Amino acid sequence: MKKLLLYILCCAPAILTFSSGTSAQEKDFFIHFTDDSLFFKAQNMALDGKWDRAREAALDLLERNPLYHDASILIARLFAWEKNYDSARVFIRNVTDQSPGYHDAMSALVDIEIWDGNYSAALETAEIALSFHPGDKGFLYQKARAFLYQDMENETRETLANLLEIYPDNEEAVDLLKTLDAPGFYYYRENSYLMSGYYGEYFHEPYSRNFHMGTAGYSHFISPGPVTVKLNFANTYFDGTGMTRYPSLQYEIESYPRLSPDSYLLLNYAYSRRRSPGQVFPGHRGAFEYFRNLPRGFEASLGLRFMYWDKTYFFYTGSVGKYYGNMWFSFRPYIFPGDNGWSGSWYFNARKYFSSADDFAGIVLGFGLSPDETLSDLTERLYLNTTSIGVELSKSIGEAYLIRSSLRYEYEEYRVSEFRNRWSFNLGLRYYLTSR
Repeated sequence: MKKLLLYILCCAPAILTFSSGTSAQEKDFFIHFTDDSLFFKAQNMALDGKWDRAREAALDLLERNPLYHDASILIARLFAWEKNYDSARVFIRNVTDQSPGYHDAMSALVDIEIWDGNYSAALETAEIALSFHPGDKGFLYQKARAFLYQDMENETRETLANLLEIYPDNEEAVDLLKTLDAPGFYYYRENSYLMSGYYGEYFHEPYSRNFHMGTAGYSHFISPGPVTVKLNFANTYFDGTGMTRYPSLQYEIESYPRLSPDSYLLLNYAYSRRRSPGQVFPGHRGAFEYFRNLPRGFEASLGLRFMYWDKTYFFYTGSVGKYYGNMWFSFRPYIFPGDNGWSGSWYFNARKYFSSADDFAGIVLGFGLSPDETLSDLTERLYLNTTSIGVELSKSIGEAYLIRSSLRYEYEEYRVSEFRNRWSFNLGLRYYLTSR
């Protein structure tokens, strides 16, 4: 009992905050429960979000039975959920000091170290836990997560391979492995690269227009993700009469900061000084989107796009994707609220991956306008119809080079009930300065 009181005193500031809201009548209510029923009561209150009362019930249980370890673990997790990690560790160590290697306590401690950002400590704890419980699937999975949080991909894959060798149907391991192989994961690798690219767009109704855009940029990895800066420059040819008087320039910055191994953001902003009607870029363009990897190979996102032409236009978007073997399928809508009502477009994408996430072939089907692409007549096409189909290809060449290309055909309405054929082509090259 003295030992329990010592541990509680270590956490006194936090505990007093919670116990002050619990009446003597509520404490007396707990007396009528057996140890196990009181613990299950505390668990249910915790799951219902009644953390103060759950903690009080668990503390009452420890007063009765200081060796009821699951009550200490519950209290530790409640503290950890509220980011009181030091208090959480005190209650976990109360268990491990009395029962070294206690499974649930070790599992909770690994989680606490990960939540607190102490990934090396989480890895060390997982290794100790595995010495008590060799081959345990839970600790192997936590060990893989601890490696992943430290960007140790090879070690993560090796640990997952060991886990799947013992438990081939472990869904958590399969999902984490798919996260490693997902295209988005490559944004988090510490690979700096130079990039260049060309984009061309062509149509002949109601006049001939050949649009050419070049891109040059550099991507550098910083914590928590890479930052890419680009310069886009464009010229437009009308009816074969020559270039526009003022070639267009656009300055762009983009980043994919990682929030966790399961989630990341897209942040993008581009600026162009619009000096004449011949400018093909909007004055401002931006994107914000949150991506989340979900169980069973699913991923989802929710985001916003904006552009400033003669005024600011906002576009709401999101996506739902599914990995199935070496295939990836996704659906992305765009919603445009405007003065003339709401308009929308939908895009379907399917890819087949080969030796890596950088090597794939895909097809894209679209219905409506995509604000993620370069357009010089966006405001004229918001409420018109477009049907498109495209193919894409990405191929690694050795360790240093990556080539990506796409070809797209659109049958688009450029005026009400008047349609034209539009072709576009994209070719990009990356040169990696560090080994991939």
